[in-house]
Amino acid sequence: MKTRRNITFKTMIMLCIIGLMINIAPVQARNGGTDNSPDWFYPEWAAAAKYNQPIRVLDTDSALGRYSLNTKEIGLKDLARMHGHLCDGLVIAFVQIKAVLNKLFPGSVVDRTNLRAVSKNGPCWVDTVAFMTGARINFQTLRIDNSVGDGFIIQKISTGETYQVSLKPGVFPAKQAELEAHIRASRAEGKLVTATEINELERQSDQLSRKMLTTPPSALLDVRPLPNYRFVPMDLFGGRGDIVNKDMSR
Repeated sequence: MKTRRNITFKTMIMLCIIGLMINIAPVQARNGGTDNSPDWFYPEWAAAAKYNQPIRVLDTDSALGRYSLNTKEIGLKDLARMHGHLCDGLVIAFVQIKAVLNKLFPGSVVDRTNLRAVSKNGPCWVDTVAFMTGARINFQTLRIDNSVGDGFIIQKISTGETYQVSLKPGVFPAKQAELEAHIRASRAEGKLVTATEINELERQSDQLSRKMLTTPPSALLDVRPLPNYRFVPMDLFGGRGDIVNKDMSR
């Protein structure tokens, strides 16, 4: 009898816990909050950094749906999870893009259906700008153009308002740039690099990431408007310029 009562009591406790979980889960989902907790791929110093704050975005409900009634957050940990790791390139892109989005949508939610962007062809840069803005090559809202360097051009489609963002001179350490160039050149020539070199580059990368997340963005970034900017998704196609005057008289 005693055993039976114990089993019944334990069953009731389990049912109560399951009930609480069911009741709480939808509230958390509706809030759309992101996870900023430390993890093996997301260190404590990044999670606790002063200027590591998520953006809140608006999307549509489905493939042919209307605007969602709720918003969601996108944070640096989400980017690290999607990209594969946390690195200085990802952090730089996150800080830069967020600074522009704050100008395009001051004090409000970022509409990811209303943005297009220009980025260099780098994994950190393209992954970050696509995730944060919704811009993509296949929708002709993302242009790949290495001339923008380690920065971005981002445009609000509905108004044409456009900004270009880049690092201020001297923010990216010269020693780190030299080491990166050395490693890339060595690998391009088929040469091996040492674990010591990779470890040192990762140390410098983390140091720069800390700086980007703990320094006011105004001290790190140049953000300037581009009036009357015309977004061109690609240069692969165009009209023949050599025939526009073929019918002109001589």
